[in-house]
Amino acid sequence: MSDKYSIPASLPRLLESVCIADQPAVRFRPGSWRTALPEVDPQVLGVLTDSTITWPSKTEGDSVVDRGAIHDLLDRTDPDHETDLLRAFLLVQAWGAGTTGSRTLRHTARAFDHRERLVSELRSAISTLRGSGDPAVLVDAYGNWKCPGVGPSFFTKWFAFAGRRAGRSWQPLILDDRVYRSLNRSLDVRLVDLAGSRARSARYRSYVEAVHAWGHELGVSAERIEYVLFRDNGIAGQAPGS
Repeated sequence: MSDKYSIPASLPRLLESVCIADQPAVRFRPGSWRTALPEVDPQVLGVLTDSTITWPSKTEGDSVVDRGAIHDLLDRTDPDHETDLLRAFLLVQAWGAGTTGSRTLRHTARAFDHRERLVSELRSAISTLRGSGDPAVLVDAYGNWKCPGVGPSFFTKWFAFAGRRAGRSWQPLILDDRVYRSLNRSLDVRLVDLAGSRARSARYRSYVEAVHAWGHELGVSAERIEYVLFRDNGIAGQAPGS
């Protein structure tokens, strides 16, 4: 991993401002997903209420899942088993959308309308990201993803869960709009400058490398930094009263 990434001056303070040690579990609404995906197999939809992975929310009808449970699910998922693969994908989508995901519901339905393409992309991303210790595969995975309904904010979520490889010094991370906003506003970091390229795939690689480098220097996990950036959503970079 490159050592060219200096720690942004505001990052230590931002990390200290978030007292929550780990990302809380996420609540989502299985009923909304069933309504949005009426043609999807019951075996796939069943992941949303699978008691070995999720648990009931205090809000009646809702379910809760945390990041660790999804990591465990992906560790057990056989990419060659289509139903298991789609179960994992759907749970990642539900986790990413939470209870405010009406757009994600529509986009996910579109992805399932292109099911063959979706399955191919999910498998390809796993193969690419787990297949090498060279972070150049991040560029390949990002640049090669082409599935209707699943854009960068969500396919990088799939990368972060499905693309992990044990013993590697880096792992894929989520780069969604909220993280981008925090990089730009709160940390004054421009990925185009870090990457030396306007290509989104190159920027994604530089983001992953930078966050791992910062985490190594600060003694925190890259996943922790990613979560803090997501949670901040660029707020720390706003002028008082704006």
